[in-house]
Amino acid sequence: MLKKRQNNIIDILNDKDQWLTGKALAQMLNVSDRTIRSDIEAINREYQREMIISNKRLGYKLDEQAISEMELVTNNIIPQTPQERCIWIIKELLFNSKELNLYDLENRVFISGYSIENDLGRIKKMIKDYHLNLKRSKNFVELIGEENEKRKLYRKLLTDEVQGNFTNLNILATLFSDFDFLKISDIFTETCYEYDYQIKESLFPIVMIHAGVAIERIISGNYAENIELPDESFTKTLEYQLSKEFFERVEEKCRIHSVKNEIIKFAILLCSSNSQQDFTQKEEIREIVVAVLSKINDNFDIDFSDDEALVNGLGNHISSLIERQKTNTSMSNVYLKEIKRKYPLVFEMAVHAGEVLSERLEKKVGENELSFIALHLGAAYDRVNSPSKYRAVVIIPNNQMLSKPFIDKINSRFEERMSIVFHYKIFDERQVGAIEPDLIISTVPLKHQLKIPTLQLSLLFDYEDESKIFQLLNQLDKARYHEKFQKMMEHLIQKKLFYRKDHVADGEEAIEYLCDELIKEGLADEDYKADVMKRERISATSFVQGFAVPHAIEISTSESCIATLTLDKPVQWGNFEVRLVILLAIRGEDNQLMSIFFDWLSSLVMDPQKLSALLNARDQKDFIESILE
Repeated sequence: MLKKRQNNIIDILNDKDQWLTGKALAQMLNVSDRTIRSDIEAINREYQREMIISNKRLGYKLDEQAISEMELVTNNIIPQTPQERCIWIIKELLFNSKELNLYDLENRVFISGYSIENDLGRIKKMIKDYHLNLKRSKNFVELIGEENEKRKLYRKLLTDEVQGNFTNLNILATLFSDFDFLKISDIFTETCYEYDYQIKESLFPIVMIHAGVAIERIISGNYAENIELPDESFTKTLEYQLSKEFFERVEEKCRIHSVKNEIIKFAILLCSSNSQQDFTQKEEIREIVVAVLSKINDNFDIDFSDDEALVNGLGNHISSLIERQKTNTSMSNVYLKEIKRKYPLVFEMAVHAGEVLSERLEKKVGENELSFIALHLGAAYDRVNSPSKYRAVVIIPNNQMLSKPFIDKINSRFEERMSIVFHYKIFDERQVGAIEPDLIISTVPLKHQLKIPTLQLSLLFDYEDESKIFQLLNQLDKARYHEKFQKMMEHLIQKKLFYRKDHVADGEEAIEYLCDELIKEGLADEDYKADVMKRERISATSFVQGFAVPHAIEISTSESCIATLTLDKPVQWGNFEVRLVILLAIRGEDNQLMSIFFDWLSSLVMDPQKLSALLNARDQKDFIESILE
């Protein structure tokens, strides 16, 4: 029988889903590299096969085929963090079960009853602003409240889940590990420019996802699907010529051979995306798309009916799905697990869409197909909830005949992310400064003292100019989030609340120490301290990676703050050894800070290097810098 630490190793490797070094595992579990090697040998002996693959250079990785054959993991994604579990439970209560059996829930998510109780406490706080309640009846729990309030809750959780992920190429690139997705994106952009082919900014990410999946299919040799030309003249269309050139360049620069079927499929996608030539949108297909969007609107109160990009994208996918069903060809998606884990609420919308498709097509639609539909829905929701556009001022000294094409090209490519608020022939620093734009675009050199990013572009607006705007907008996106996160962390982690000690006797002593310091500073009282202790006795707040996040259940502090304690010697805390203690104290009116904090905490869980940097921070300044890296 495996030890708890050995089961933890399996959980970490399963959640990481990639190679992890023995040093990183040892760091997470506060043991030596030698202990990790011994544990992995014991795991493989227990299962009488190489359950964990070893590589001297890369480290360790779970053998997914072995896990599948031994049926150690269910088809459902198991939520790992408290935040993931809370979302999972809410989703179950909203869509799949009128009530949940708590004993059954423990077995389904593999945690203790104490952790379930803690999660239910978190959920109560998450739903309190929506006039919803959790009703307990013996070992059962159900979500009570008006249907419109439940839908409001779902939309809020969905917005938090998406957060620009479906329109951010850098995030999407993490789905593709076998090739350079960003390089492929650059090749496609160059090809579009040379063919004078325009794709709206909002549609570009989903088009590139399809290109990435096509290349992944080519690499894996899974491209047996037969695709017929829509008509004899299709090969003469601009979309087909562009698709053919694109895949030929990919073949030349990335050594990935092109496949005619994928060229045709991608060309059809381009046609439907730009709505210039529509070979796939037959009336029967459009009726199915309308039924799908109606189902989503009925169940989630989200109206996508006016999103022509989604209508065309779904129509194209459904048309291909029908052809695959005729030839009994399946569509693989190696990113299914990642999509289900990262975006469970988006995937839930796809499940409802799948019900309509299965009914209309009289054949069950599999999860691989649903994952592609989820990508379309996620991108559409991203478009609906995209952050406010950046405001740009353009300086062009030329006449209108020359300036209009320049501005039209910028609007065509970037209208979803930025707006040109003013256009001047002459640059007046005071005038522009009064407008306070996010960026300045000029066709002539400018010198000024304004702290506003400025781009000088060619009046012809070529590919290089387009790339400059794209890169600057990405930098502004990063700065917008980073500034918000930085201000929050600098406010919460005050210099006076940063502590180091050689050791403590146990977790309770660490909590008492930090709570007493908050009381001395006038930030908390004895009731807060008692509430933190009460919460800790329900279930230890320690993590397998070597840190703990104690916090109160109900009692809030007079000011939102985070007190940290770094120990030179680890202390046994619940099932894990801990060196970093983060006491979280958030006022009720600052609950929005919890979301940002737990987003950061989720990244810390799977980043041993960052955790190591935090443990070695000499002072509060080093600690903050390590967080913001």
